[in-house]
Amino acid sequence: MTSEQRRLKRTRLIERVRTVEQRESALAAAQAEVQRARLDAVSAKTRSLAAHYASLSNATDAQSLRRSGAMSSHLRDLSHMAERHARDARDQSEASMAALAQTERRRKRAEEDYREAATCLREKLAKS
Repeated sequence: MTSEQRRLKRTRLIERVRTVEQRESALAAAQAEVQRARLDAVSAKTRSLAAHYASLSNATDAQSLRRSGAMSSHLRDLSHMAERHARDARDQSEASMAALAQTERRRKRAEEDYREAATCLREKLAKS
């Protein structure tokens, strides 16, 4: 096996590895985006519930007023926590998208290297 053939085989292997990396990165980015969307929805729902309970003013006694206030407070805390989780998921989604872009560039580079090696080998074989 000539050095050009070994180079062609090596570049083909690298191209395959880069393609697998790109697919895995795309899957991770899609999962991160789904998680972000889910957490955004949870955040919006808890915020809505907290606003609803905070606006209730039909308490008939002190105990129902206290329960309503406690529920509103707990929902507000949950809303803040859900917003933090959504923000973290958004950051992770952005990082996944950046990683996807990087792996796509590396895959394209490996594909170009393979084509170049194949062209070089074809030219050398044509000369022989």
